[in-house]
Amino acid sequence: MSQVCESETPEDRVVETLSRLPPKSLMRFKCICKSWCTLINSLSFVAKHLNNSMDNKLSSSTCILLSRSQAHVFPDNSWKPEVFWSMINLSIDSDEHNLHYDVEDLNIPFPLEGHDFVQIEGYCNGIVCVIAGTSLYLINVLLCNPATGKFRQLPPSYLLLPSRPQGKFQLESIFGGLGFGYDCKAKDYKVVQIIENCEYSDDQQYYYHRIALPHTAEVYTMAANSWRVIKIDISSETYHYSSSVYLNGFFYWFAIDGEKYILSFDLGDEIFHRIQLPSRRESDFEFSNIFLCNKSIASFCSCCDPSDEDSTLCEIWVMDDYDAVKRSWTKLLTFGPLKDIENPFTFWKTDELLMVAAGGRATTYNSSTGNLNYLHIPPILNEVRDFEALIYMESIVPVK
Repeated sequence: MSQVCESETPEDRVVETLSRLPPKSLMRFKCICKSWCTLINSLSFVAKHLNNSMDNKLSSSTCILLSRSQAHVFPDNSWKPEVFWSMINLSIDSDEHNLHYDVEDLNIPFPLEGHDFVQIEGYCNGIVCVIAGTSLYLINVLLCNPATGKFRQLPPSYLLLPSRPQGKFQLESIFGGLGFGYDCKAKDYKVVQIIENCEYSDDQQYYYHRIALPHTAEVYTMAANSWRVIKIDISSETYHYSSSVYLNGFFYWFAIDGEKYILSFDLGDEIFHRIQLPSRRESDFEFSNIFLCNKSIASFCSCCDPSDEDSTLCEIWVMDDYDAVKRSWTKLLTFGPLKDIENPFTFWKTDELLMVAAGGRATTYNSSTGNLNYLHIPPILNEVRDFEALIYMESIVPVK
């Protein structure tokens, strides 16, 4: 150990100190001198900073990235969506179990105009993958690092046609699902996009004349900055309900094709897999989404309380990972009845579950004490249209 200290230079100590600072400080320090700017932009420093952020187990708080949108209505009754991104730092007293939180609104200039919706579809290493558009035919995919405020707009899809077909038996393609993550084998960030295809047997294109066609898929790699078509072999009746969850080189989606299941994608082999959900046929419980729970994939299961139809009984199931295709499930938690709870997002601590309540209110539920705390998060004034949340770790990983 003494040999390491003796061989450490002043430059090494500067690098070590800088690599433990938050991105905001590093962005300012890039302006101090050219050598610091070169250092902070270097791939080795970015990797060191990312590793330090991942290893920061001493932090007493958990950072949540929260995305909400509402309709801004103009005097002529036209409207456009307003998107609010906020950072929430949550912590709990170790002795008294009191909840503390602070909210920082992120003023990130969104680089596109004329979009009707903005949704977070994936997250990895401080970068979020966002889709924005006016319809599911016209989608823009962007990568954003909220900590640095930088965006990267991806090239247009090879497979997604920009408008609806004009006649019968013409191909219609719409956005089906998307995932973003890091491929450790290729050492590159990837985006996979699933396209749903169909045609119509009449010129009016009524839904009951819709003919489902096989899905198609494509992969974008950050290094090549381009898309390429890949094989996908799933039912043409599959629909994707959830944003993707990335974990250990796999994407996961909650999907349905007559029965609900988990669709997974291996970033290394670029192969899709089907994973069965636990059987709950003997009860009224229904699975509705997936999320991260302490570095595992979890699924939320619920039903109406027989004694009070306004209340919900809830279960959390966790997937045990032992094979790329075969998975087992363990029931982690049963709780409720709860009123006005719509959707869980993630466990931000072992027994604290971040959820959304009716009206778009952020809520944290303690499964040990049963306490339910509502978080006051401005500046939403009207009804929240879209509400997304994920555990976030700041980084300086570049998107360009």
